[in-house]
Formats: sequence, structure tokens, C-alpha cells
Amino acid sequence: MTTSSYFTAPSGHTIHFLHSGSISGGLLVCLHGLGGSTETFLPLLPALPKSFNIVLVDFPGFGKSVLNKAAKPITVTSTVLDIECLISSIKESAGTSHSEKIIFIGHSFGAIVALHYAAKHSDAVAGLALLGAGRAAGHIPAVKQRMLQLASNARNLGIDFAANSAAESNFYTDTPERSASPSARESVRKAVAASDTESYAQVCEALVDLYHTDPDYSSIECPTVFIPGDKDMISPTDRSNELSKLMGGESWVVTVKSGHQQALEDPEGVGEALVQLFARIEGSP
Repeated sequence: MTTSSYFTAPSGHTIHFLHSGSISGGLLVCLHGLGGSTETFLPLLPALPKSFNIVLVDFPGFGKSVLNKAAKPITVTSTVLDIECLISSIKESAGTSHSEKIIFIGHSFGAIVALHYAAKHSDAVAGLALLGAGRAAGHIPAVKQRMLQLASNARNLGIDFAANSAAESNFYTDTPERSASPSARESVRKAVAASDTESYAQVCEALVDLYHTDPDYSSIECPTVFIPGDKDMISPTDRSNELSKLMGGESWVVTVKSGHQQALEDPEGVGEALVQLFARIEGSP
């Protein structure tokens, strides 16, 4: 069972989040990807121990969160600041110590935000589970062109166009041996279609903004599991392998059977990777 709450960040964005588990437990924060929402993580809830204070977040303009149209454009840095403020508010409401460490589960854009948070607050993060993780890509012409085209298409052709595109690009070409679940494709299409058009476009642009650079991965010393999909065309397994080698602490890769929607396509495989992470966290000093 989940309860729904809202938080107004200093940026003016109204952030919606779902809560499950124990309000007095350690904070476990789930951050979705481009066009996603809190629903991205619903298939994983059964695998998350109810002893945690589980928080599923909608980024501004996604799910039930509201974009402040008067605010400056979304950036990775501004999103990290919004999450910092939200976490402080949740800890105050729960009466827990600000020094208590957090676990993040992040997908795609959410994984990038989690990595930046962890690099900035290395002593405050107990562990990371990163699904389809990405990196700064503004210096790669082909990627930059693709993301800017996505932003332009969303604004000029409509969010439904972006939604139909995502239902294809987030998966893989079906074959007689293996095909993506039609319900998973439809779930992604609906999530993107429900997104605020300007929010979607701004996040596309933020991901390839030259001001968005990689954090200092070596400063992240908490246990970290990278969870790529074996058929992920957006964030291939090689990217997770590269990132894992850059981390400053214990880090490993668990590949699951999916495209870019690991939690939707292989929740059991992701759940097994999370069990590994929780065990490593318990065994950490």
C-alpha cells in the first residue's frame, strides 16, 4: 500500500511522491527516467523490504508533479537540488536524523541524478542501484543531435509523437525467439503521453547540455550495483561496465533480460540484484 504526498521545492516545482514501508525506517528513494513516473517502480515494490521508508518520486512535469513554468529550465543540477530539498523535508517530517544514510534506486535520468547526489554527498548515501545508467553526453555530436531532436519533436509534433517513439526505442526488435511485452510497451507509451511536453523537452536538453558533466565517480564509496538490460540500445551493458570501474567503492554489474525498461521487463532479475545490494550494505562498516 502506498500513500501520496506533495512537496513544493524552492524552485517552485510541486513534487509528488509515493510513500510505502515504515516511516521510521532508513530512507530508500526511487528516481525514474525520462518520461517515467512513480509507476516505473511499482513492479519492484514487492522486492523492497518494508522496514525501509520507501519513497517513489515524480520529477517536475512527470507523473503527478507540476512544472513551475516560471522557473529556469530544468538541468541535472537543479534536479539534484530539488531532490536534496525533498529528502530534507521527508527526514524532518519523519523525525529522522539528517545524518542517516540513504539508498537510491535510479533509472536512466534518475540514475544520473542519484550518481550526482552520491558524489556530492558521499557520506550520506548507503548504496546505489542504477538501472540503465547514463553519463554526460553533450560532447558526443550524434547523441546531442538525437536528444535535441527528441526535444524538438515533443514541442512541434506533440507529446503523443514522443510517446510512440519511446514505446519503440525503449525496447528492441521483436523476433520469433524473443519479443518485448506489449503491455510493457503500452505502459511506457502511456507514461510519456502523460508527461508535460515542456518538461520532457527540457530534460532531453539537460541531458546533453555542455554544463552537465560527469560527477567525480571515484568519490562514491558506497556499494553500487549497475543493472543494464542485455538488449538495451539506449544504455548498453558496456556503459554500466565502464561506470562500475570508475566508482570509488565496491561496485558490480548484474545484467537482466530487458531493453531500457529493466523494472518493467525483468522485475525478478532486478529484485535479485537489489537483494545483493541490501546484503552488501548490511555488511558495510
